[in-house]
Order: sequence, then C-alpha cells, then structure tokens
Amino acid sequence: MSVKYRLVKKKNLGKDQEVVPEKVYAQPVYMELVSFESLLDEIVEAGIPTNQVKGVIDRMNYLIRKHLSAGRRVQFGEFGNFRYGVGSIGSTTDEDFDPEMIKTPRIVFSPGSLLRKAKQDAKFERFAFVPVDSGNGSGGGEDDRPGEL
Repeated sequence: MSVKYRLVKKKNLGKDQEVVPEKVYAQPVYMELVSFESLLDEIVEAGIPTNQVKGVIDRMNYLIRKHLSAGRRVQFGEFGNFRYGVGSIGSTTDEDFDPEMIKTPRIVFSPGSLLRKAKQDAKFERFAFVPVDSGNGSGGGEDDRPGEL
C-alpha cells in the first residue's frame, strides 16, 4: 500500500522566491477516516473484549492528562511519548514577565520506534483523480479549487 498525494501550486517561501514566486508541492490525499469503533472492532478480532479495550484507552487518556498537567513527559510504550509544548510572549526583563504571557500549550507527540519505522517505510503514489459523472450535465466534473494541479 502507499500514501496517495496530489500536487498543488503554492507560494514559494524559499530563498529563490523572487525568481520563482510559486512552486509545486506534494499534499497528501486522505482516502477515509478510520473510526475509533472500527479500530475497536479490529482489536476485538484478536480476542480482547471491546469493553476492556475501551476501558484501558479511557484510563490511559485520563492518566496522560493527569501526568501532563503535573509537568511530566509520558511514555506510552513503543507507541511514543507525549509532552507539553509551551510558548509565550517575550518580555524585556524577568520582572516584566507575567504568567499570563504564556500561550495555551500544545500536546507534542514523539513517535516510538515502530511508528518511526513506519515513516521510513512509507511509499508514495500520485493520486489519479477520476471525475464521477453524476449524469446532471453540469460540466466535466473537474475540481474547481484554485491552485491544484
């Protein structure tokens, strides 16, 4: 299997932007969302009851939130690590800094060894858009979003 991508034309933010104002970049095409319920069903196929899986995941969610709020990093086995990423508005001196200057933290996930391997093993394939003729005679079925190739 491979990750599908499409090409989009975007503003060039590189050093050569004056010479080449736009460039073509790859953008992933997500085929569908795998729901939490679907993942549960796949885990159940391994013989683990749904209620036990859901209970463990709910508890892990609670514990990760608890430990993050206490300023800890959380290792979630080979899956990866979670931590808060914090930024703030700058002040000129230590005395001028106010905790209100700290922005809402983001949760940073660092993948573990198995997910890092998945990144290295990723294969890519250009997505071939095939318009579906809806039979309403409204045109050629082309996507009218600007900047897409």
